[in-house]
Amino acid sequence: MVKYLSYFFFFCILLLLLLTLPSHAQSNGQLKVLEVQEISETGVQPQISPNGKYVLVRDAEEAGLTRIDVETGKRELLVSERNLAGDVVFSDGGSMVAFCTVGLENQLRYFTIKAVDVKTGVVKTLDAPSRERFAFRFAGGKMKIAKRTTVRTQRLLTDIRVVEHEYILATEDDDLVLYDGNIRKVLNPNGKNIYLWQSLSPDETKIVYVAINDGCHTFVCDVDGKNVVDLGHYIGAPTWLGNEWIVGQQDEDDGHRMTASHLVAIKPDGKDFQMLVTPEQKMPINPSASKDGKIVFENEGRIFLLKVGN
Repeated sequence: MVKYLSYFFFFCILLLLLLTLPSHAQSNGQLKVLEVQEISETGVQPQISPNGKYVLVRDAEEAGLTRIDVETGKRELLVSERNLAGDVVFSDGGSMVAFCTVGLENQLRYFTIKAVDVKTGVVKTLDAPSRERFAFRFAGGKMKIAKRTTVRTQRLLTDIRVVEHEYILATEDDDLVLYDGNIRKVLNPNGKNIYLWQSLSPDETKIVYVAINDGCHTFVCDVDGKNVVDLGHYIGAPTWLGNEWIVGQQDEDDGHRMTASHLVAIKPDGKDFQMLVTPEQKMPINPSASKDGKIVFENEGRIFLLKVGN
């Protein structure tokens, strides 16, 4: 009888411990796919605003910016400019969007940085056309443009968030470069390499990037380029889902074209790697994530929204 009572008490204690564990421990640290929905039958290179309220997509020729309201599905052509170059950059609250266009003059390419007010649709040119494509970002209600030897600052009437640092992250001549205020620092955490797909975490403490010469692996380091973590996988187009997760694509090719792609997630310390289930979507690419657990991605010319949680 005493033996059975001992087993009973042991079982009760074990059950109590399981019930009091935090929810993330019970879920084994994995993300759960809560919902997948198609939000556009056409479009490429989707980018979701930081607050997750709207998505910007380009047409099949990678031109124009169409705004899609996540809640209502309403579409609105925000920017008709063609020949867009690179990703767009959102202001802290998403009320303004900066982008870069490329044009030809005397057979030479010139890049121009512009911004659009999301509410009014008014487009403003922020910098004179340049032969070089410069990195830029919003910081504390200002637009910062990194021009190698200097950082150009322009104050804009946009949502303002107090920031401790005014970082700009860029790749220049294959180097990974961080601008801290007006100071330019070549980080190159993996030594001389080819760096791409760099992304700064929302809390501005970590950087995720791909280093081609190191087996085309994806890495995370501190904002000063130290404490490098090899995530152990190639994760293309990595982006931050809050500060706790990195989302990207694990794509394959035959040397000529992409043959497969999977949406994946991993923590910055390289733990809890997982593939995110995307029913009926065969080749998800170009993911973009918001702070509130939304991920948008492109699949064969259609745009999908994925909601995740713990």
